Amino acid sequence: MTTRDMIAQQFKELIDEGQAILRRCGWDGRQYQHFPDRGDYFRLRAQSLNLVRRVCGEGSEHHLELRRLAESKDSSTNPFYLVHCLGVLEAAQRDFERGLLFDLRALVAAELIGDFTDQAEALVQEGYHVPAASLIGAVLEDALRKLCGVKSIPVPDKTKIDHLNAELARAGAYDKLIQKRITALADIRNNADHGHFDKFKREDVEDMVKWVRRFTADFLR
Repeated sequence: MTTRDMIAQQFKELIDEGQAILRRCGWDGRQYQHFPDRGDYFRLRAQSLNLVRRVCGEGSEHHLELRRLAESKDSSTNPFYLVHCLGVLEAAQRDFERGLLFDLRALVAAELIGDFTDQAEALVQEGYHVPAASLIGAVLEDALRKLCGVKSIPVPDKTKIDHLNAELARAGAYDKLIQKRITALADIRNNADHGHFDKFKREDVEDMVKWVRRFTADFLR
């Protein structure tokens, strides 16, 4: 079973449990026949917080909303909000299934896979082409920084791929075709980082991983 399968199973089990609680309490979409048990609410909320934190990250909207439910005076001990907790969990599940968000570090640690390029390749294979684009973009940027060091090109602490690419091309590190290709890959990385998921496809990221692997092998021997 892959990490993605295990995460999907955890979402399903939690959501099934929450829906079963709602049925027992007679939830009709607006009100309960009787409120859920506080213990059920606390347990479902705690498990949801843990799962969403690991999968979506602490800064995700889903995790922040669950924390608000746990910390707010109105909802922290009021089991009425179990249905709200379940709604956030279901939203996180939908986004996870669409590959739009999750905690990259948690997945990488769980898989115990090797270098960053291999990690990006594994992410694409598991259906996570969006975070794979961000990761392989970071690999490319790091490679360009290293190549600048080889060519004795000064690099500011804060700069972008486009600047590194222009400086390396100007220094003759590689030709215009490679410069244009790197510009295109930087665009994919930027779209992934800024949520423009409709501007690239999984196949684009697959090609990006292969190209960056070849580039680093050719220029950073």
